[in-house]
Amino acid sequence: MAARRLNNYLRTYRKSSGLSQGEVAFLIRLKDKCDLSRYERSVRQPSLRTALACQEVYGKPVAELFAGLNDAVAKDSRNQMKRLRARLHANTDPQSTGNRIMQKFQWISQRLFAAPNFRLVQQI
Repeated sequence: MAARRLNNYLRTYRKSSGLSQGEVAFLIRLKDKCDLSRYERSVRQPSLRTALACQEVYGKPVAELFAGLNDAVAKDSRNQMKRLRARLHANTDPQSTGNRIMQKFQWISQRLFAAPNFRLVQQI
């Protein structure tokens, strides 16, 4: 079983950089270091602008900085795609290949097969 990743690694990268919370807050244009502290402790989620600023400052992709959150969002998105695929499958007429629903069904299926850790059947 893969180890569960932290919701975010902001504190880890800040500590390894040697920068203080106040200095990073200045770099990413936060009002004060309290906001950064809340992000580091996962009390709040940063805006997209702030997350992208963190990416620029630390030189790490947003998906890596917020690894646990990224994992949770990816899992939720895959589950939603599976649910939509099931709904579309129920409404698809197998005789109609030009059907817009069939196009959606195929797109979702391709996305799910391309997803890491994809399972064709759900484990119990």
